[in-house]
Amino acid sequence: MDLKSKFKDIRFPFSATKDAIGVDIGNSSIKIVQLKNAGNKWLLHKYDLELISVTPETAGNNLFSVEKKEAAVNAIKKIIALHKITTKHAVTSVSGNSVIVRYVEFPKQTYQQLSKTITVEAESYIPFAVQDVNIGFQILGDVMEDGKQMMKTLLVATKKEIIQNRIDILVESGLIPVVIDVDSFAIENAISINLSEEELKKTILVVNSGLLTTNISVIENGKSCVVRDVFIAGDAFTKALQRIMSINLKQAEEYKINYGMELLTPPAEEIAQSSTEKIKFQTSDALMTSLKELISEIQRSIDYYQTHDRNEKRIEKIYLSGGGMMIKNLDAYMQSQLHLPVELFNPFKKISSEASMLSDQNVTFSRYAVAVGLATRYRRDSEI
Repeated sequence: MDLKSKFKDIRFPFSATKDAIGVDIGNSSIKIVQLKNAGNKWLLHKYDLELISVTPETAGNNLFSVEKKEAAVNAIKKIIALHKITTKHAVTSVSGNSVIVRYVEFPKQTYQQLSKTITVEAESYIPFAVQDVNIGFQILGDVMEDGKQMMKTLLVATKKEIIQNRIDILVESGLIPVVIDVDSFAIENAISINLSEEELKKTILVVNSGLLTTNISVIENGKSCVVRDVFIAGDAFTKALQRIMSINLKQAEEYKINYGMELLTPPAEEIAQSSTEKIKFQTSDALMTSLKELISEIQRSIDYYQTHDRNEKRIEKIYLSGGGMMIKNLDAYMQSQLHLPVELFNPFKKISSEASMLSDQNVTFSRYAVAVGLATRYRRDSEI
């Protein structure tokens, strides 16, 4: 789902194409994926990740800082040059507190009628001045509310400045923006091409975490029905380690990835014998506070869905993706807390590739979930 072709009342200065690369512009890294469609399957053509160079002082800054923006442009250029990517058209996405996604019910009317009044209709759902945002919508279907026929509508509002920021980064990298999506809907696309038909019939929850933002989505029958962004993510976990363990940024990242929640039930610190055991204890203990805050937000999303769902469906599985989820044994820890099956999502699971392309065991593929979803957009656009 994107803010250009699905929400046709928005007039962005670009158009759809049949050939484009997915460019996930994160706050700590750039992920680029290029897929080729071959009948009923996708082929992996190119992919890579480049970290955005940051200092401890700028690690938590967003992409609006001059330094981070320039680093993002350089990272994109580096991947393009290294892999000799010739495609100029790019699909990217947005998320965070400048993006509002709401599922609302409006009185039954035609698409054309709602197009004329959407600014007024949406104003009460948007915490920004309407002149500062692009507003889009998609009518999802009819529902009955208190005996009245209403229509369930997906409403999206995005601050114009964040759209322009993404456009600027792509243009300065030598690319042409063709679609701007929302991270959560890109994840939905990645899920849809990697899960079986039987799996897609289930209701699942996806937690996609980056440096500053975590996207929480409930996907029912292959479609997102609850979308939330929360601001407990990778940077919060790293800073907790730095603060509690009195270590630097590099050490905190290493401990988070290599030790993480290895000790689900840490022994008393005084029982830990070796220095490594003590570090594992301290790492698990330090991460628990921030992780429990995130788990509380996940539980809120589960409770919201199950309270408002009229079909009495229940969430059956949780998938984790994104660089913020690169914490050792995190899936097992979350499973123990949420009492649901938890799995790290592999967005390349059903994508065909040469064996050598995905043989690097050091690559954490879940980080590419958004980029894979974005890379599927061009074919979907050509079918609209």
